[in-house]
Amino acid sequence: MTLTDSKPRSAALNPLAIIDRIIADIELTPAQYKEAKTSYEAIAHVLSKPDSPIQFLNTEIFPQGSMRLGTTVRPIGNDHFDLDMVCWVGASGKICTPEEVYEWVWNALGSDETYRHMRQRKNRCIRLDYAESRKFHLDVTPAVPDWVQQSRSLYVPDRELKVWCPSHPIGFADDWFKKAAEKLPNFQAPFLANTRRHEVFASASIEPLEEFGGFEKKPLQRIVQLVKRDRDNYFQDDVEHRPTSILLTTITTHAYLDTARIQVGGLLNFVAGVLGKLPQYIKVSGTQGSPVFAVLNPVHPSENFAEKWTGEHYIRFKRWHSKLVAWLQGLMESRGLGTDVMLNRLSTSFGNERVIRAANALGVDTHALHEVGRLRVAKDIGQVGAVGALIPATTFFGNAS
Repeated sequence: MTLTDSKPRSAALNPLAIIDRIIADIELTPAQYKEAKTSYEAIAHVLSKPDSPIQFLNTEIFPQGSMRLGTTVRPIGNDHFDLDMVCWVGASGKICTPEEVYEWVWNALGSDETYRHMRQRKNRCIRLDYAESRKFHLDVTPAVPDWVQQSRSLYVPDRELKVWCPSHPIGFADDWFKKAAEKLPNFQAPFLANTRRHEVFASASIEPLEEFGGFEKKPLQRIVQLVKRDRDNYFQDDVEHRPTSILLTTITTHAYLDTARIQVGGLLNFVAGVLGKLPQYIKVSGTQGSPVFAVLNPVHPSENFAEKWTGEHYIRFKRWHSKLVAWLQGLMESRGLGTDVMLNRLSTSFGNERVIRAANALGVDTHALHEVGRLRVAKDIGQVGAVGALIPATTFFGNAS
């Protein structure tokens, strides 16, 4: 269902509609998804063809990570997506070393002239860099079956440590995250009675709001994308301490499930409840001078997504989280104060150009705000609001696709 309205609007715009439109503009497009799928199939063909060095190992290829979860977000300052796939080989990790399996997949990709020149060695994967026009690269992670649990879990090689590392990407995505995404927020009865629509997530995609607008994807997916985007923005110059996407996805999903058990007055209140709980799902043990952190894989508890965290990681996470919560609180308080105030609050996280482009795509009459001099840009921080230089009345960013 499209969120675009043919008539210009200047009031009662729910900020989540703007956020939804912005995220839709920075996630993997259907065309890019189709190209990635084609690339997956081509790689699978090379790895499983009769003359492949690993054909006898019953190789399987499947996507993992944000593409499987539906939570892709384009990196800030880079228009190329990081996409992940697993090359599962039917060998036993009890017999084969991590280095051997990694080299098997490396050599199998090298048997094809195209991939031979695209390969890059990473610690736990092999990166394939595609042409500039593709706008993505693929990380191929070698893996072997879990010889302990005899399930769909697996082990991946760590080249630096020369050990097998447990993982369960299929169980995490299909058995846990996607099932969690099917659960709906528990809205209070008065809220539902006052909504324009009573299609309460008929397809788990559109939330009934007092104002127009909602999420095009499932709420959990959009919330994860929101968290990842804000993380990327805050940690642009601090990659070393940036929380990984899998860690953020895990704690966000835990917070989502817990928040879905209580009644809330609307989706924005629900999002605030989810984000406020994030630190609760990071377990801290050990001593003050030597803390130990844990965010366990819910379907494979032997995998700890925070295993490399130090005290400094936690401190910086808490600083970022406090800023995120304060931003969302300000966004909630902006409702009813005018479209320009709301756009200003949104721009502190997403930038004024993306915010205005998203608002225009939803039919918000930002041109009228320009004319009366209410929508301004602060030159030093790039915010839209009541102070700073006027945006020229001729400014037009076009509609977001």
